[in-house]
Amino acid sequence: MKKVILALAFLFTLNVMFVSCRETNKETESTTEETSEVQKEVENTAEEALKEAEAIEKEAEKAVKEAGEEIDNSLDKAVKEDNKETETDGGEQTS
Repeated sequence: MKKVILALAFLFTLNVMFVSCRETNKETESTTEETSEVQKEVENTAEEALKEAEAIEKEAEKAVKEAGEEIDNSLDKAVKEDNKETETDGGEQTS
């Protein structure tokens, strides 16, 4: 009788051990799949963010260039007006 009980206990122990390992394996596989999906999403998001940053950088460079050109044009216009005023004022004083 002792041998039968011990054999049943041994079989029960083996059964629990194999079933437990099999379930752990399935959980690991599903976790690995979820992790790879999340990793792909993060990579895609990072690539999109990089493209958007490059586009914003180009727009900023264009805006800075246009602002610089406007400043140059304004300065040139102001210098020309100042020169005209100086010529007019200088001509009146020497006459």
